[in-house]
Amino acid sequence: MTASDSLQTRRGWDPLNELSRLQDEVSRLFDVTGLGKPFLAYRERSFPLMNVVSTDRESVLLAEIPGVEMADLDITIAGNTLTLKGVRRVDKVPEEKYYRRERGAGEFGRSLELPHKVDVDKVEATLKDGVLRVRLPKAVEVLPRRIEVRT
Repeated sequence: MTASDSLQTRRGWDPLNELSRLQDEVSRLFDVTGLGKPFLAYRERSFPLMNVVSTDRESVLLAEIPGVEMADLDITIAGNTLTLKGVRRVDKVPEEKYYRRERGAGEFGRSLELPHKVDVDKVEATLKDGVLRVRLPKAVEVLPRRIEVRT
């Protein structure tokens, strides 16, 4: 018996407590939400995954939505908040028995606050190869304006 074994015995070392402590530490490592929610739970609620890029004139939202038809999407803008809702359907196979199931199905929705006001009359959305692209032109009042200097 080593000195460290003796110390653990005196403290009442419990392997289940150690596993619980390790689980808590790993959960804190993956708490990307800042809300005390584990990464995997956050990821499940974060469908679809989105990127937003911005230029001087517009922002473009790119969302991965494989298996979703355009008819099953609802895209709305209220103020500078864009909301994306939809349904991802799964083809039913008669007498199906899953060996492995990772693809989610059902209703989804996400809202995203945009960094600027949008000219809603010029918004365009396209769906190609499972990627939704929404062009969000900036409203006229937030576009940069060139100021002419007079002498």
